[in-house]
Amino acid sequence: MEKPNMMESVEPCSDQYSFKTDLRLNAWLAVAVVVYLATLWLNSRHPDWSPLVRGLIALTPLVPGLLYIRSWVRFIRECDELQRRIQSEAFLFASIGTVIVGAAIGALNTHGVPTAMFTHSLGIGGSFMSMLCLWSVGWALAKCRYK
Repeated sequence: MEKPNMMESVEPCSDQYSFKTDLRLNAWLAVAVVVYLATLWLNSRHPDWSPLVRGLIALTPLVPGLLYIRSWVRFIRECDELQRRIQSEAFLFASIGTVIVGAAIGALNTHGVPTAMFTHSLGIGGSFMSMLCLWSVGWALAKCRYK
């Protein structure tokens, strides 16, 4: 039987850190960021394109984003039971938190209250950033709970 994945193998300052494992896990995230930046650039440079083409271009970062999620799911499935539970709690915290943040921004915008940099919604980039920040908080809370 293979040794289970350890979260320490993807924590940059830990003793068991593995650059290869970290790169394999997060490569699709890097691709998603590059594709997202390319779509922002393309849509800003070509406002005359049809809404269908602009919409399809705007949705292209979802493909590497879904592949990134798939790599995380595979990694978590190969962790031990405690790590799976910690990650499940962290991702649940992050997903519910992102829904709440998105709903709050939407409600504020509906009632005319200006929100800093989100004029209509979180968008793809804001959603992923919200998930990352809230996952970090959820992971820290879950780790403290199970120590």
